[in-house]
Amino acid sequence: MRIVTLKQNTAGDCRGYNVVLEHTLIRNLRSKSLARTFNSTDRVGVRSRQRKRSILAFALCFLPLVGCAKPTANEFTVVAYNVENLFDMDGIAIYHDYTQDEPDDPFTYSRVKLLTKLQNTAAVLKHFNEGAGPEVILFQELEADFSPETTVDDLDQFLTDYAGTTVAAMLGEGWKPEYAGLPSAAWLLKALSDAGLKGYEIVSVPAKAQDASIAHANAVFSKFPIVASTAHPLEQARDILEVELDVEGHSLFLYDNHWKSGASNPEREPIRVQNATVLRGLIDARLAEDPYADIILGGDFNSHYNHSILYPTIETGINDVLGSQGHELAIREQGGVDLYNLWFELSPEDRYSEVWRGRRGTLMHMLLTRGLYDDHGIRYVDGSFDKLLLKGLNADGIGRPLAWTFAGQTGGGTSDHFPVYARFTVGTGEKGAFVELAEPSAGKDALDFEMPLNYDSEEKTALKDGAFLVGISDDDLGPYVGKLFRIDASILQLGALRLDVGGVEWSGYAPDKAVQAALEALDPDEVHPLAVQLGIWKGKRQFIVEGIIAAN
Repeated sequence: MRIVTLKQNTAGDCRGYNVVLEHTLIRNLRSKSLARTFNSTDRVGVRSRQRKRSILAFALCFLPLVGCAKPTANEFTVVAYNVENLFDMDGIAIYHDYTQDEPDDPFTYSRVKLLTKLQNTAAVLKHFNEGAGPEVILFQELEADFSPETTVDDLDQFLTDYAGTTVAAMLGEGWKPEYAGLPSAAWLLKALSDAGLKGYEIVSVPAKAQDASIAHANAVFSKFPIVASTAHPLEQARDILEVELDVEGHSLFLYDNHWKSGASNPEREPIRVQNATVLRGLIDARLAEDPYADIILGGDFNSHYNHSILYPTIETGINDVLGSQGHELAIREQGGVDLYNLWFELSPEDRYSEVWRGRRGTLMHMLLTRGLYDDHGIRYVDGSFDKLLLKGLNADGIGRPLAWTFAGQTGGGTSDHFPVYARFTVGTGEKGAFVELAEPSAGKDALDFEMPLNYDSEEKTALKDGAFLVGISDDDLGPYVGKLFRIDASILQLGALRLDVGGVEWSGYAPDKAVQAALEALDPDEVHPLAVQLGIWKGKRQFIVEGIIAAN
């Protein structure tokens, strides 16, 4: 059992909350090896990497703490995951989509949709550590709890009280009015527990510490003891959550971030510069105390790893202010660069956690300090960084994230971001005794453009036959929205595209001008195989045409 209190931190210019541990009783959890991160047979789209081989995950969490058993730390996984708008059921929400004030709207938020969201999120995280889940998770986009009168102060007791039921029952036939006020982190913790992902302590920023216009809060879930936690306010962004963990007697410092949105908007970059300045100050202070401190910076920075190259005429937060860079050995030298961005572990085509308007993006990040490269305390497992891409669960047929959707009675999808992760271990050597790296990155392959990711008929991607969608009711569309299908269709109308699919007329849309031109060249009296994504436009189903499938 771990008993924790939250105290306001008034030191300096940073307001926030310290987690003070008053009593700790640790029990051992599991003895089985954690060497295997997830079932390789379950993971789809594992690609050969040019440099380094990957293994594991990253971490996140929530409000007051939950007692946990201490995990084996030979190797452990840290995951950063933006879960895309995980909201509670109280109807008090900044985003109108989640206010639940239009019960006749088929796209309104509901208990069933929350259940879908929770179960899909748990299914993604269950791919780590043979179903036990990652040891540490840095979450973004949990709804800030704007109904503090129903906040769960003791999540350990909460799990005990509801051990005899499940999230599915609580949101279904077992629904009670008092459940409406349960915060999103409590729902997530219970859903993970139901799925076998247990033993997390949680810390998050209370909504009262947030600007009233900020809908989300960052959270950290950890199977290691949480020693301290402080929230650091940012301009027009979610508070940075600074967390200290005790990993086998060694301090591991986490900085959970979600910077100002709009990575493609240079006019918002000054706000991200401010966000970066706050984080840079925190890191400088920590490294001034100990140049070999073990520090992980993670989360959604709303910036690309090559942001300063994409926008060379402006000062960027992530590269110019924070100092994110790709020379892996350079951080060993004190007085120079001191952060390494793990995106450089992957080949350029594999560097993406989002796809926006057909372009790969790297908004999710994990950056390390030099202390994670020596054999003292916590050490990064060389080459273990990657994104978790699971086709059919959190990715479509060509590897793009399946974003959350309100469609149908159940909703569908998971998140518009892939989780990113890395493996770590505990060393017994001296500070500054750096370990040898197989192929250290020199950071010279940062691209000067955003790499596209669209359907390519030449790649002969196998797509599921979408003929069955003709007979699916609107209520049942949720699980299929955003996914790629093959349909056989004739062109009824160009311009405002109309398609005949199995004798049923569908609205269509071809966002790519080249695809639109190819459709115009087709014989309207013939049936043609098309690669389409099932979409929703103004509340109506439509097929987004991504290409014409080439003949074998």
